[in-house]
Amino acid sequence: MGVRAQQKLAVLGRLRMADWIEMPEREFAREIERVEKDPLFRRLHYGADGLPSAIRRRRWPGGRLSSSFYGVDESRIGAGQRVDVEGSLDARRDVLPLIRRMGRASFERYFLHGDEPATLPEIAKRTGLSESEVARVNDLLLEIGAQAEFAGAPRVAPTQPGAACLARLALEGDKIVFEFASPYWARGLYQVRYDDIESWKSSGNLTGPERRRLRHLLKRLETLNLRQSTIFRILESFSAIQADFLRSRDPADLRPVSLRLLARRLDLAPSTVSRALARRTLRLPWGPEVPMISFVPGQRRVLKELLSGWLRENPDKTDADFARRFKVERGIDISRRTVNAVRHALTRESGVLSES
Repeated sequence: MGVRAQQKLAVLGRLRMADWIEMPEREFAREIERVEKDPLFRRLHYGADGLPSAIRRRRWPGGRLSSSFYGVDESRIGAGQRVDVEGSLDARRDVLPLIRRMGRASFERYFLHGDEPATLPEIAKRTGLSESEVARVNDLLLEIGAQAEFAGAPRVAPTQPGAACLARLALEGDKIVFEFASPYWARGLYQVRYDDIESWKSSGNLTGPERRRLRHLLKRLETLNLRQSTIFRILESFSAIQADFLRSRDPADLRPVSLRLLARRLDLAPSTVSRALARRTLRLPWGPEVPMISFVPGQRRVLKELLSGWLRENPDKTDADFARRFKVERGIDISRRTVNAVRHALTRESGVLSES
């Protein structure tokens, strides 16, 4: 293949990935459903007698399924206690008794994360379910997809049409935890074990059509992984940058960071970061749901937020005074002229702040 042809393919690949990242969560959930209901995926995921599971899962660091999925207050669940999941799964009442029967630990071990690779008969035996019941629970997780939402606080303003809430941010000591609303997010990434794929291929257990479809399936899993890992890296990065704000709840503690700066930090294109932030929201540790883009405030927005408060306290301070305060208190090194420009912008917006 010539250099020009390779360049065209690379550009085409970037365009397709841009479409995947921009894809609404509900639509992406349907893609997940199509892949995981493929009989070939299921064979490779669950394994068979004498053949190992070749497709497993790898959790996100600090990621877990939100307790709102179960419709109960997680803090009230004692060790070994059965879980009532009727809150979020009300439309699937026929399978709720199955999840209650196995308990939360088994549900997450065998159905959500697949911590212990096991065939369908083995999962049925360990959970006390029949094989058909195991299949019903699996199908449920795929079908609900992005429909899981947080109860309680109101949705974001109509300025975010079609926005999907990915997760609630929680603080556990110095650690930021991502409590995902949807099972497919909480599951993390697909982990393809290529040595085991080769074992399947050499065993003679794959039919001719399955062998021909295998490459396409693996490519699709790579695409799904790339989409999810890109969004998660962005989520993880700006959450760490804004850790002070998440702890204090004070908007003045938001650090100035631009799309371009975040993109450079992650070795991504700014347009990729912009697409990943669009039409997605997060729930703050103290309740409100906010657009993800609000975690990436440009410097001008942060300067205006801080300066407006300082001007209310000390309207007679000079631009030079405020420039020094920005540097000492916030580590923001700006000129007196920049302070003056922000001050005038605030004056135009409010009509009440004094000019120096």
